[in-house]
Amino acid sequence: MRNEAPPQKSRIWYAVGLLCLIAALSYLDRYIVALLAAPIMAEMGVDATAIGLLIGLGFGLLYALSGLPLAFLIDRGARVRIVGTGVIVWSLSTIASGFAPNFEVLLLTRAGVAIGEAVLVPATVSIVADLFPPHRRALPIGLFMAVSTLMASGAFLIGAWAFSAASMLSPFVGLGDWRLTLVLVGLPGLMLGPLWLATVREPERIESDEDGDKASLAAARQYLLRNWRFYVPFYASFGISAIASYSFISWTATMLTRSYGHSIASAGTLFGVTGVVSAAAAAIFWPMVSAWTVRRGAPVLGVLALALGLGIGHAAVAAFVLIDDTVGAGVAIAAATFGYGAAGGLAVLIIQQVAPSRMRAKITSIYVLVGNLIGLTIGPALSAWLSVHMFEGGDALRRSLSALAFVALPLTVGLICLAARAHSQLSEQPEAGPASA
Repeated sequence: MRNEAPPQKSRIWYAVGLLCLIAALSYLDRYIVALLAAPIMAEMGVDATAIGLLIGLGFGLLYALSGLPLAFLIDRGARVRIVGTGVIVWSLSTIASGFAPNFEVLLLTRAGVAIGEAVLVPATVSIVADLFPPHRRALPIGLFMAVSTLMASGAFLIGAWAFSAASMLSPFVGLGDWRLTLVLVGLPGLMLGPLWLATVREPERIESDEDGDKASLAAARQYLLRNWRFYVPFYASFGISAIASYSFISWTATMLTRSYGHSIASAGTLFGVTGVVSAAAAAIFWPMVSAWTVRRGAPVLGVLALALGLGIGHAAVAAFVLIDDTVGAGVAIAAATFGYGAAGGLAVLIIQQVAPSRMRAKITSIYVLVGNLIGLTIGPALSAWLSVHMFEGGDALRRSLSALAFVALPLTVGLICLAARAHSQLSEQPEAGPASA
């Protein structure tokens, strides 16, 4: 029990707002290398496969695996201090990337970015849980997760601005354009991290029964085994879909420079502006679809809507290979971003509807882990490898992205439809269902 008055509402929402800003900065530092791929390859003498490893396997695997021990630390340590330290670590690592003398050192500095960023999501979930009662947590978590949807494209827009500024400043500071860009996007974290540490207090933890928590872990394992017909295809669909969607996020800006003749700045602007508008529409539309299906008493329609959304995303990327003009490419980017937005706008809500309340966080964390371990780790590297070894010419990357999406489309939709068949039985169990969401 808490013995002191709860924090003021303004202080609570200040902390949530700052967490959203920190999340936006984390996505900028994460995706900036994808925008700068061409000059990095040219200067360091590496091919697209190496950059794919840098963006994907080198970052995603370490990000996913380091999150487990860091989550253990977050559950027992001072979360505000851990978040502030993480921001400073990944920001310093981003700045250090701008001074990397070779690819091996660049890979090490990006590892620092991954470790620093790995604290943010689990710490945020823990902090919000102690700042808000259960029935009021959906809004702050929803806002935090919406940042990821917007910044998947917004990072490239902000990165394009940073690259333009770096191009003007580089003659005066003696750093190349891409190197100075990394320094510029890393600097805000050195202000935001200390600001967070200085102005946000550690919230008092709401204690839970340790034995009950151990029991819930065992119960969650038994629950997943009992309902594998839904969760196995559901998780698998996300992993396969994420291979194509993370490839789309990581390589579309570079593809625009190679296949459509854009500069780095204009490619980032086109991808960023188009993506942000579409992502904002997706962040509103797909949760509305979920709410409509629940009101109709047919939540399985939400599962089918997820298949539709991801199908639209894959179909739009697969169509890249047929599009020869910038306007058509922009339309495809908008459709893909909107469709892929269903993963963030529907999938977590589907889990909340069917999973027992004491298991939702664990089951959702598995969903996120699958996306990072499979999608982020494999996707960017695989699409780059295909562009080097399977396709030739300036359109190799465009063909690679289209091929991955073409393969992912039937697999994703088919697996989600399999999950939908098991969904009705799962949602009717007394421990789950929309009524308990």
